[in-house]
Amino acid sequence: MKVAFITLGCRINQFYTDCIKQKHIDEGDEIAPLIDKPDIVYINTCGVTTHAGHKSRKIYRKAKRYAKEIRIMGCQGKLFPEEFKNSTFVDESTLIKRYSNPLQIRKRTYLPIQEGCNNFCTYCIVPYARGRNYSLKKETVIRNLKERMDAGHKEVVFTGTNIGSYKNKDTDLASLLKESLQFNIRIRLSSIKPDDINRDLLELFHYKNLMPHLHLSQQSGDNKILKRMGRNYNRDKTIWISEELHNIRENVRIAGDFIVGFPGEGEDEFKNTLHLIREARFSHLHIFRYSKRPYTLASLYPDQVPDSIKKKRFEILMALGKKQRDSFINKQIGSKYHILIENKSSLGGGFLFGITPNYIKVHFQKNHRDEEFVPVVIKDFQNGYVYGEIE
Repeated sequence: MKVAFITLGCRINQFYTDCIKQKHIDEGDEIAPLIDKPDIVYINTCGVTTHAGHKSRKIYRKAKRYAKEIRIMGCQGKLFPEEFKNSTFVDESTLIKRYSNPLQIRKRTYLPIQEGCNNFCTYCIVPYARGRNYSLKKETVIRNLKERMDAGHKEVVFTGTNIGSYKNKDTDLASLLKESLQFNIRIRLSSIKPDDINRDLLELFHYKNLMPHLHLSQQSGDNKILKRMGRNYNRDKTIWISEELHNIRENVRIAGDFIVGFPGEGEDEFKNTLHLIREARFSHLHIFRYSKRPYTLASLYPDQVPDSIKKKRFEILMALGKKQRDSFINKQIGSKYHILIENKSSLGGGFLFGITPNYIKVHFQKNHRDEEFVPVVIKDFQNGYVYGEIE
């Protein structure tokens, strides 16, 4: 039987796709592209933004022309099942409990520690789709971590809908992470809200197997807008996190999610976001234009920002993000990192690629070594590509 997979959205979606893909591989099924007219196609949808919902529906309409059966997963399918008529719906919330190991062929893989969110930020539809917070037992997380090591994975990403809310009995995220760092495997954190970061968590970045990369779900750099979003932190907290982290670890990289055009965002509020990005030294931005989502409080706010202004601010933020990224990467030229070889590079010509500990994608020529980790010196940065050389 031929099975195809199309995944949109977040890392937890990718984990769920990998779980089901591995199950089909174990059963002897063939993983095929959509164009091969598979027997089943899984579409893991995303509904975080209006654009993501539109893309999910577009892919569904295309898949109907090729596949015999369509199976729907993800937020958009759960919230708006009427958009995916005559499909089978997969309840992926059960997968975090039923499957401990995702796709075996990945060297860097995901390790879910929780699912769901209790925050109900005023712009966000996710709690309605993912449900309330559920944290795995510490013993389960540690067992799953060991299983990944036994399967040959060299790096894991702690992931979930809202990992900062992890809490199981007396174990919070910092204590879970500290115990996990005792094992000989690299660990990364997926995105986390600034208010979920404390001194105990930051101190763990002294461990060399905790990768020096922090992705903040920041959303805005203006205190008034953060309050209207229902976020429980301010810009000073973010600046404190950045300063402390840079004192603890060299060459740390800070990424961030930002929304432009949230209701009530004027020029002053937008400028505060620009200032925060510079001051907190963000060097990798994920930028979204605000869009109304059903069930959310912000969709009812009267002071909506025109699309033309959202577009302009999006472009300004993209330009600043590129400038911050380029500056950070250029400072890395000459630095040496032990990089996990992930796959062949899209550049072809014998190039491979891997990710540095601080999350820079580096392309380099293969040599005679048969190793998974290689020492790579960053040599050049041209046209958006970072080039390295195995030492």
